[in-house]
Amino acid sequence: MPIERRRRKLKSGEERVYTYAVSPDGAERQSLSIGSVSPTLYRPREKRRIVAALKADSSLLVVGESGCGKSFLGEAVAAELEQLGYLVAIASPATVKQTLQSVAEQLGVETCSLEGKSLTTSELQSAIADFLSEHTAFLVCDNAHRLPVSLRCWLEELHAAGQPLLLLATFPPARDIFLKLPRIELEPLPSKAIREIMVAAAQELGITLHPAQLASLQQRVGGNPMLARRVVKEEYLGLDDTSPDHTEWIDGTPFLIAGLMVFTVVRLIGLGVNSTTLYLIGGILTVAVGIFRLMLYSLPRKSGKLGQ
Repeated sequence: MPIERRRRKLKSGEERVYTYAVSPDGAERQSLSIGSVSPTLYRPREKRRIVAALKADSSLLVVGESGCGKSFLGEAVAAELEQLGYLVAIASPATVKQTLQSVAEQLGVETCSLEGKSLTTSELQSAIADFLSEHTAFLVCDNAHRLPVSLRCWLEELHAAGQPLLLLATFPPARDIFLKLPRIELEPLPSKAIREIMVAAAQELGITLHPAQLASLQQRVGGNPMLARRVVKEEYLGLDDTSPDHTEWIDGTPFLIAGLMVFTVVRLIGLGVNSTTLYLIGGILTVAVGIFRLMLYSLPRKSGKLGQ
């Protein structure tokens, strides 16, 4: 009988995978197993470093391309801090007041006055700041590059007061709070982790990917876990192959070296057949490639992935 898997999210937030054996006509279904979904954290070293920094009253900025796992890492850090008995509030981009109300509710700060009126934005900022000055708590700001400027200025004031912050951002602007925090850039996941993610995504969809398919799909994701799940979904839907849309850099040094070798061989051939033209062309191109290589390596090393 065909096997069918269904993934459902319970009211408690827990995700479970239900496995059924289905009759060919789909009329009968037999439950085989129920399993909890516990996503694997492939960045345990980064999590340990972040937790240790926050516990030492230091703030951090985590930078990485979209889909590299920043949000999941932030949730894992928040979960571990909560297990250690700390208060943690996760702020996501919204209007300034909505974000502040969410933070206040997570910390247990009153959002209404004694008269029952909702606190204004400035009153919420003052109430949260006063609470943080008297209690040990942590703020985790996901998609911090999308936060309004006024909210970033408020975070800058909290940072100046010694409040530990964790900001997760894609292409953060080179200004205000983003310039003041030590940063960690998330590297692409290794090939083994990407393959595990693709295999797990294929199992959820009830398909099997052969090693050759995995190798072909892996070339399109560049170590990005979100893209790894997406390409498996595209394979499941039978969509055509698309060009890679990750931002992992490609090392062009081997191509430069190969070009130098080719032009050197051209010079040798020209010398061997006593052809002045080939000899001169090979020499000129060799010098041109060498100059281009020096100019390329003299460019600033700042990565475009870290900001605009």
